[in-house]
Amino acid sequence: MSDIRIAVVGAGRIGLVHAENLAHRVRGAQLAAVTTSRPERAAAVGACCGDVPAYPDLDALLAAERDNLDAVVIASSTSAHADNVEQCAAIGLHIFCEKPLALSLADCDRAIAAADRAGAKLMLGHVRRFDAGHVEARRLIAAGAIGQVIAFRAISGDTDPPPASFADPAVSGGLILDAMYHDLYLARWLVADEVVRAYAEGGALVDAGVRSVGDVDNAIVSLRFAGGAMGSLFVSRTTRYAHDLRVEVIGDEGAVHIGRLAQTPVVLLDRQGLHRDTVRTATQRFGDAFAAELQAFVDCVRQDTAPPVTGLDGRAVTAIGLAATRSLHEKSPVQV
Repeated sequence: MSDIRIAVVGAGRIGLVHAENLAHRVRGAQLAAVTTSRPERAAAVGACCGDVPAYPDLDALLAAERDNLDAVVIASSTSAHADNVEQCAAIGLHIFCEKPLALSLADCDRAIAAADRAGAKLMLGHVRRFDAGHVEARRLIAAGAIGQVIAFRAISGDTDPPPASFADPAVSGGLILDAMYHDLYLARWLVADEVVRAYAEGGALVDAGVRSVGDVDNAIVSLRFAGGAMGSLFVSRTTRYAHDLRVEVIGDEGAVHIGRLAQTPVVLLDRQGLHRDTVRTATQRFGDAFAAELQAFVDCVRQDTAPPVTGLDGRAVTAIGLAATRSLHEKSPVQV
């Protein structure tokens, strides 16, 4: 079967990761083009991916390449996702969309409906579901190794906050929908149950840029699952010590822990004490998983099978994130 020709829409931090994986690590795929309005980003794509056409925006890309494309990876700003999905689905392209699918449930529905009408596959970028540690944890929980699940706990911390222009809730959805999103889908996936209620507390405690756009930089969210299990999630833009990502699922017969702070399994001990390196970015921690999720997308297109993460999965997680964000502002629990 011939390779799937894929364009990457948006060559920012995560778009560049996807472009490089398509160019070098994903079987059955060919990186056909990218979009970026920034010359330095186009140069970065050229440096890591070779001679790849770069267009200033999606309109220019589709005008020039639509007959040469099979699929797109949408890595644009979250606020543009639904429009991008709708535009690409309308011409029959299969779509891998970075999380979240949209900033509202109405826009999630619009994007899902557009893909359904066109018969296009729509897969969401739930990258941690393709990480070996989380996959093994899911297997153990499903096999009954920890008994009945009682609680889900998670920490997600970025070493430094994004620019205020991105942190703006109108662009990214805000801290909970943007940065806690991964833990929300892991909660549904690992507990294998739906979240029915959320309660959030948070504050703009550290970063003036985040505060200036009306968002918070640290938050704690409590969840209740339909079957009775509970969740406790902490998310931060300011864990300076490391890109801290940890998950724990506790059952009545045991627990599963996933996560690590060290980048390499080396510890130096000297007169000053104990020293070790730490994971600083998501791509350091989940490099293999980013390639694996795109491989899964390419495989489902080539084999005409259902995507492992659907638009409806993305909608369900967005619903939880929106409920938690509403709770943050209303200071009371919100039903999902």
